[in-house]
Amino acid sequence: MLRKLFGSLFFRLALLVVTVVIATQLFTISLANLERHKLLERQLYIQVLDTLSYLEDSMTGMSNEEKQAFLDNYNRPGLPSLLPFNADHGQSFADDLPKIGAMLAQRLSHDLNEPIQAHYARREDHSELWVHVHVLDQPYWLVIPFGRYRERWINPMLQASLLAALFATVLASLFAWRITRPISRVVMASRELAGGSMPQAIPETGPREVQLLAHNFNSMAQALDNAARERRLMLAGLSHDLRTPLTRLKLTLEMQDASHDQHDMLSDIDELSRIVRQFIDFARAEETSRLEPVALADLAASVVARFRREDMDLKLDIRNEPELQADALALERLLSNLLENARRYGQPPVVVRVEQGEGEVLLSVIDHGQGIPAALRETALAPFERLAEHRGTDGGSGLGLAIVSRIVKQHGGRLELADEDGGFKVAIHLPLA
Repeated sequence: MLRKLFGSLFFRLALLVVTVVIATQLFTISLANLERHKLLERQLYIQVLDTLSYLEDSMTGMSNEEKQAFLDNYNRPGLPSLLPFNADHGQSFADDLPKIGAMLAQRLSHDLNEPIQAHYARREDHSELWVHVHVLDQPYWLVIPFGRYRERWINPMLQASLLAALFATVLASLFAWRITRPISRVVMASRELAGGSMPQAIPETGPREVQLLAHNFNSMAQALDNAARERRLMLAGLSHDLRTPLTRLKLTLEMQDASHDQHDMLSDIDELSRIVRQFIDFARAEETSRLEPVALADLAASVVARFRREDMDLKLDIRNEPELQADALALERLLSNLLENARRYGQPPVVVRVEQGEGEVLLSVIDHGQGIPAALRETALAPFERLAEHRGTDGGSGLGLAIVSRIVKQHGGRLELADEDGGFKVAIHLPLA
């Protein structure tokens, strides 16, 4: 199921849109991060320059005692402080500078044309940036509170990005579904067409290419349906027209005086009539009739009784008496064709078995002949296909199993050809629902 979803056009379109949105969000976040760092670094740089300018102006002309008294009064918690150069002794600093601190040190080094030393210190309730500066040619540490420059902004930005990605995912899934829905309809309709039933016309909606696909599929399905209808009419009409002269020939032969060729000629006419009847059955097998409740055991008993009256060695094995929704006439043609094939190509005794499985009904015809070789079983189901050893010698038309296969498909069932206890079995699996 997951492999089917991952391989679908819907999933790939949604994944494409989501990937583009996420990549755009990441690019936007990185760009916003860079611009924010530049803005904060510029603000910090201006603050450092303003602070140094104020301190130099205030301390100009002061003695060392006056400078110390000024700084003792100036240095207050939470505000920029100017500390002696040896004030870093015994202090613990982080190994790395924050990005904004590194940018500030690099800019000060460039503007002042001298290397600037900087440290970052984390305290219990705040953080500080220590910058080595010179005020009136004396070395000091300018200590700047760094709390406002921390990276806490990234959390709301990430939350906003995740919400945007989620919204884009939902929107992309909706658009992908709208785009792929007509294509899915074409796929489902093609399955119906391959199964032998005419699908309903597909709505020609969506993008231009999808509309063209739906239109061409509807035209193709209609053309196939028209061709199938014309073929059925041709087969039915031709078969009907042939039955009349065959009936006249048989009646004429029966009214003539007996001769040694009369029996063979009547047999040939009967064989021609049977082939014509198969043509009609093959044409009817393409038509979908109304389904109705069918007692399969009673239907099988009726067909078996008819063949027994023709002196066929038949055994009826009814293990269950299921009822299913089916076309009763089509199932009669199906079983009649199987029994006719068993009589013509198999060996007695022939067993007709009716049983019920899990959610299905199983109708089997078992004979004790050589059956069909495994390599030729798929070919034997095609219309007008006949095995080489019987070609031209059995009087068959090659439509028996083709009719059976078509009726099974119309009922949503499954046809199975298999060897069975020294014989050959044709098993028809039909769904109960």
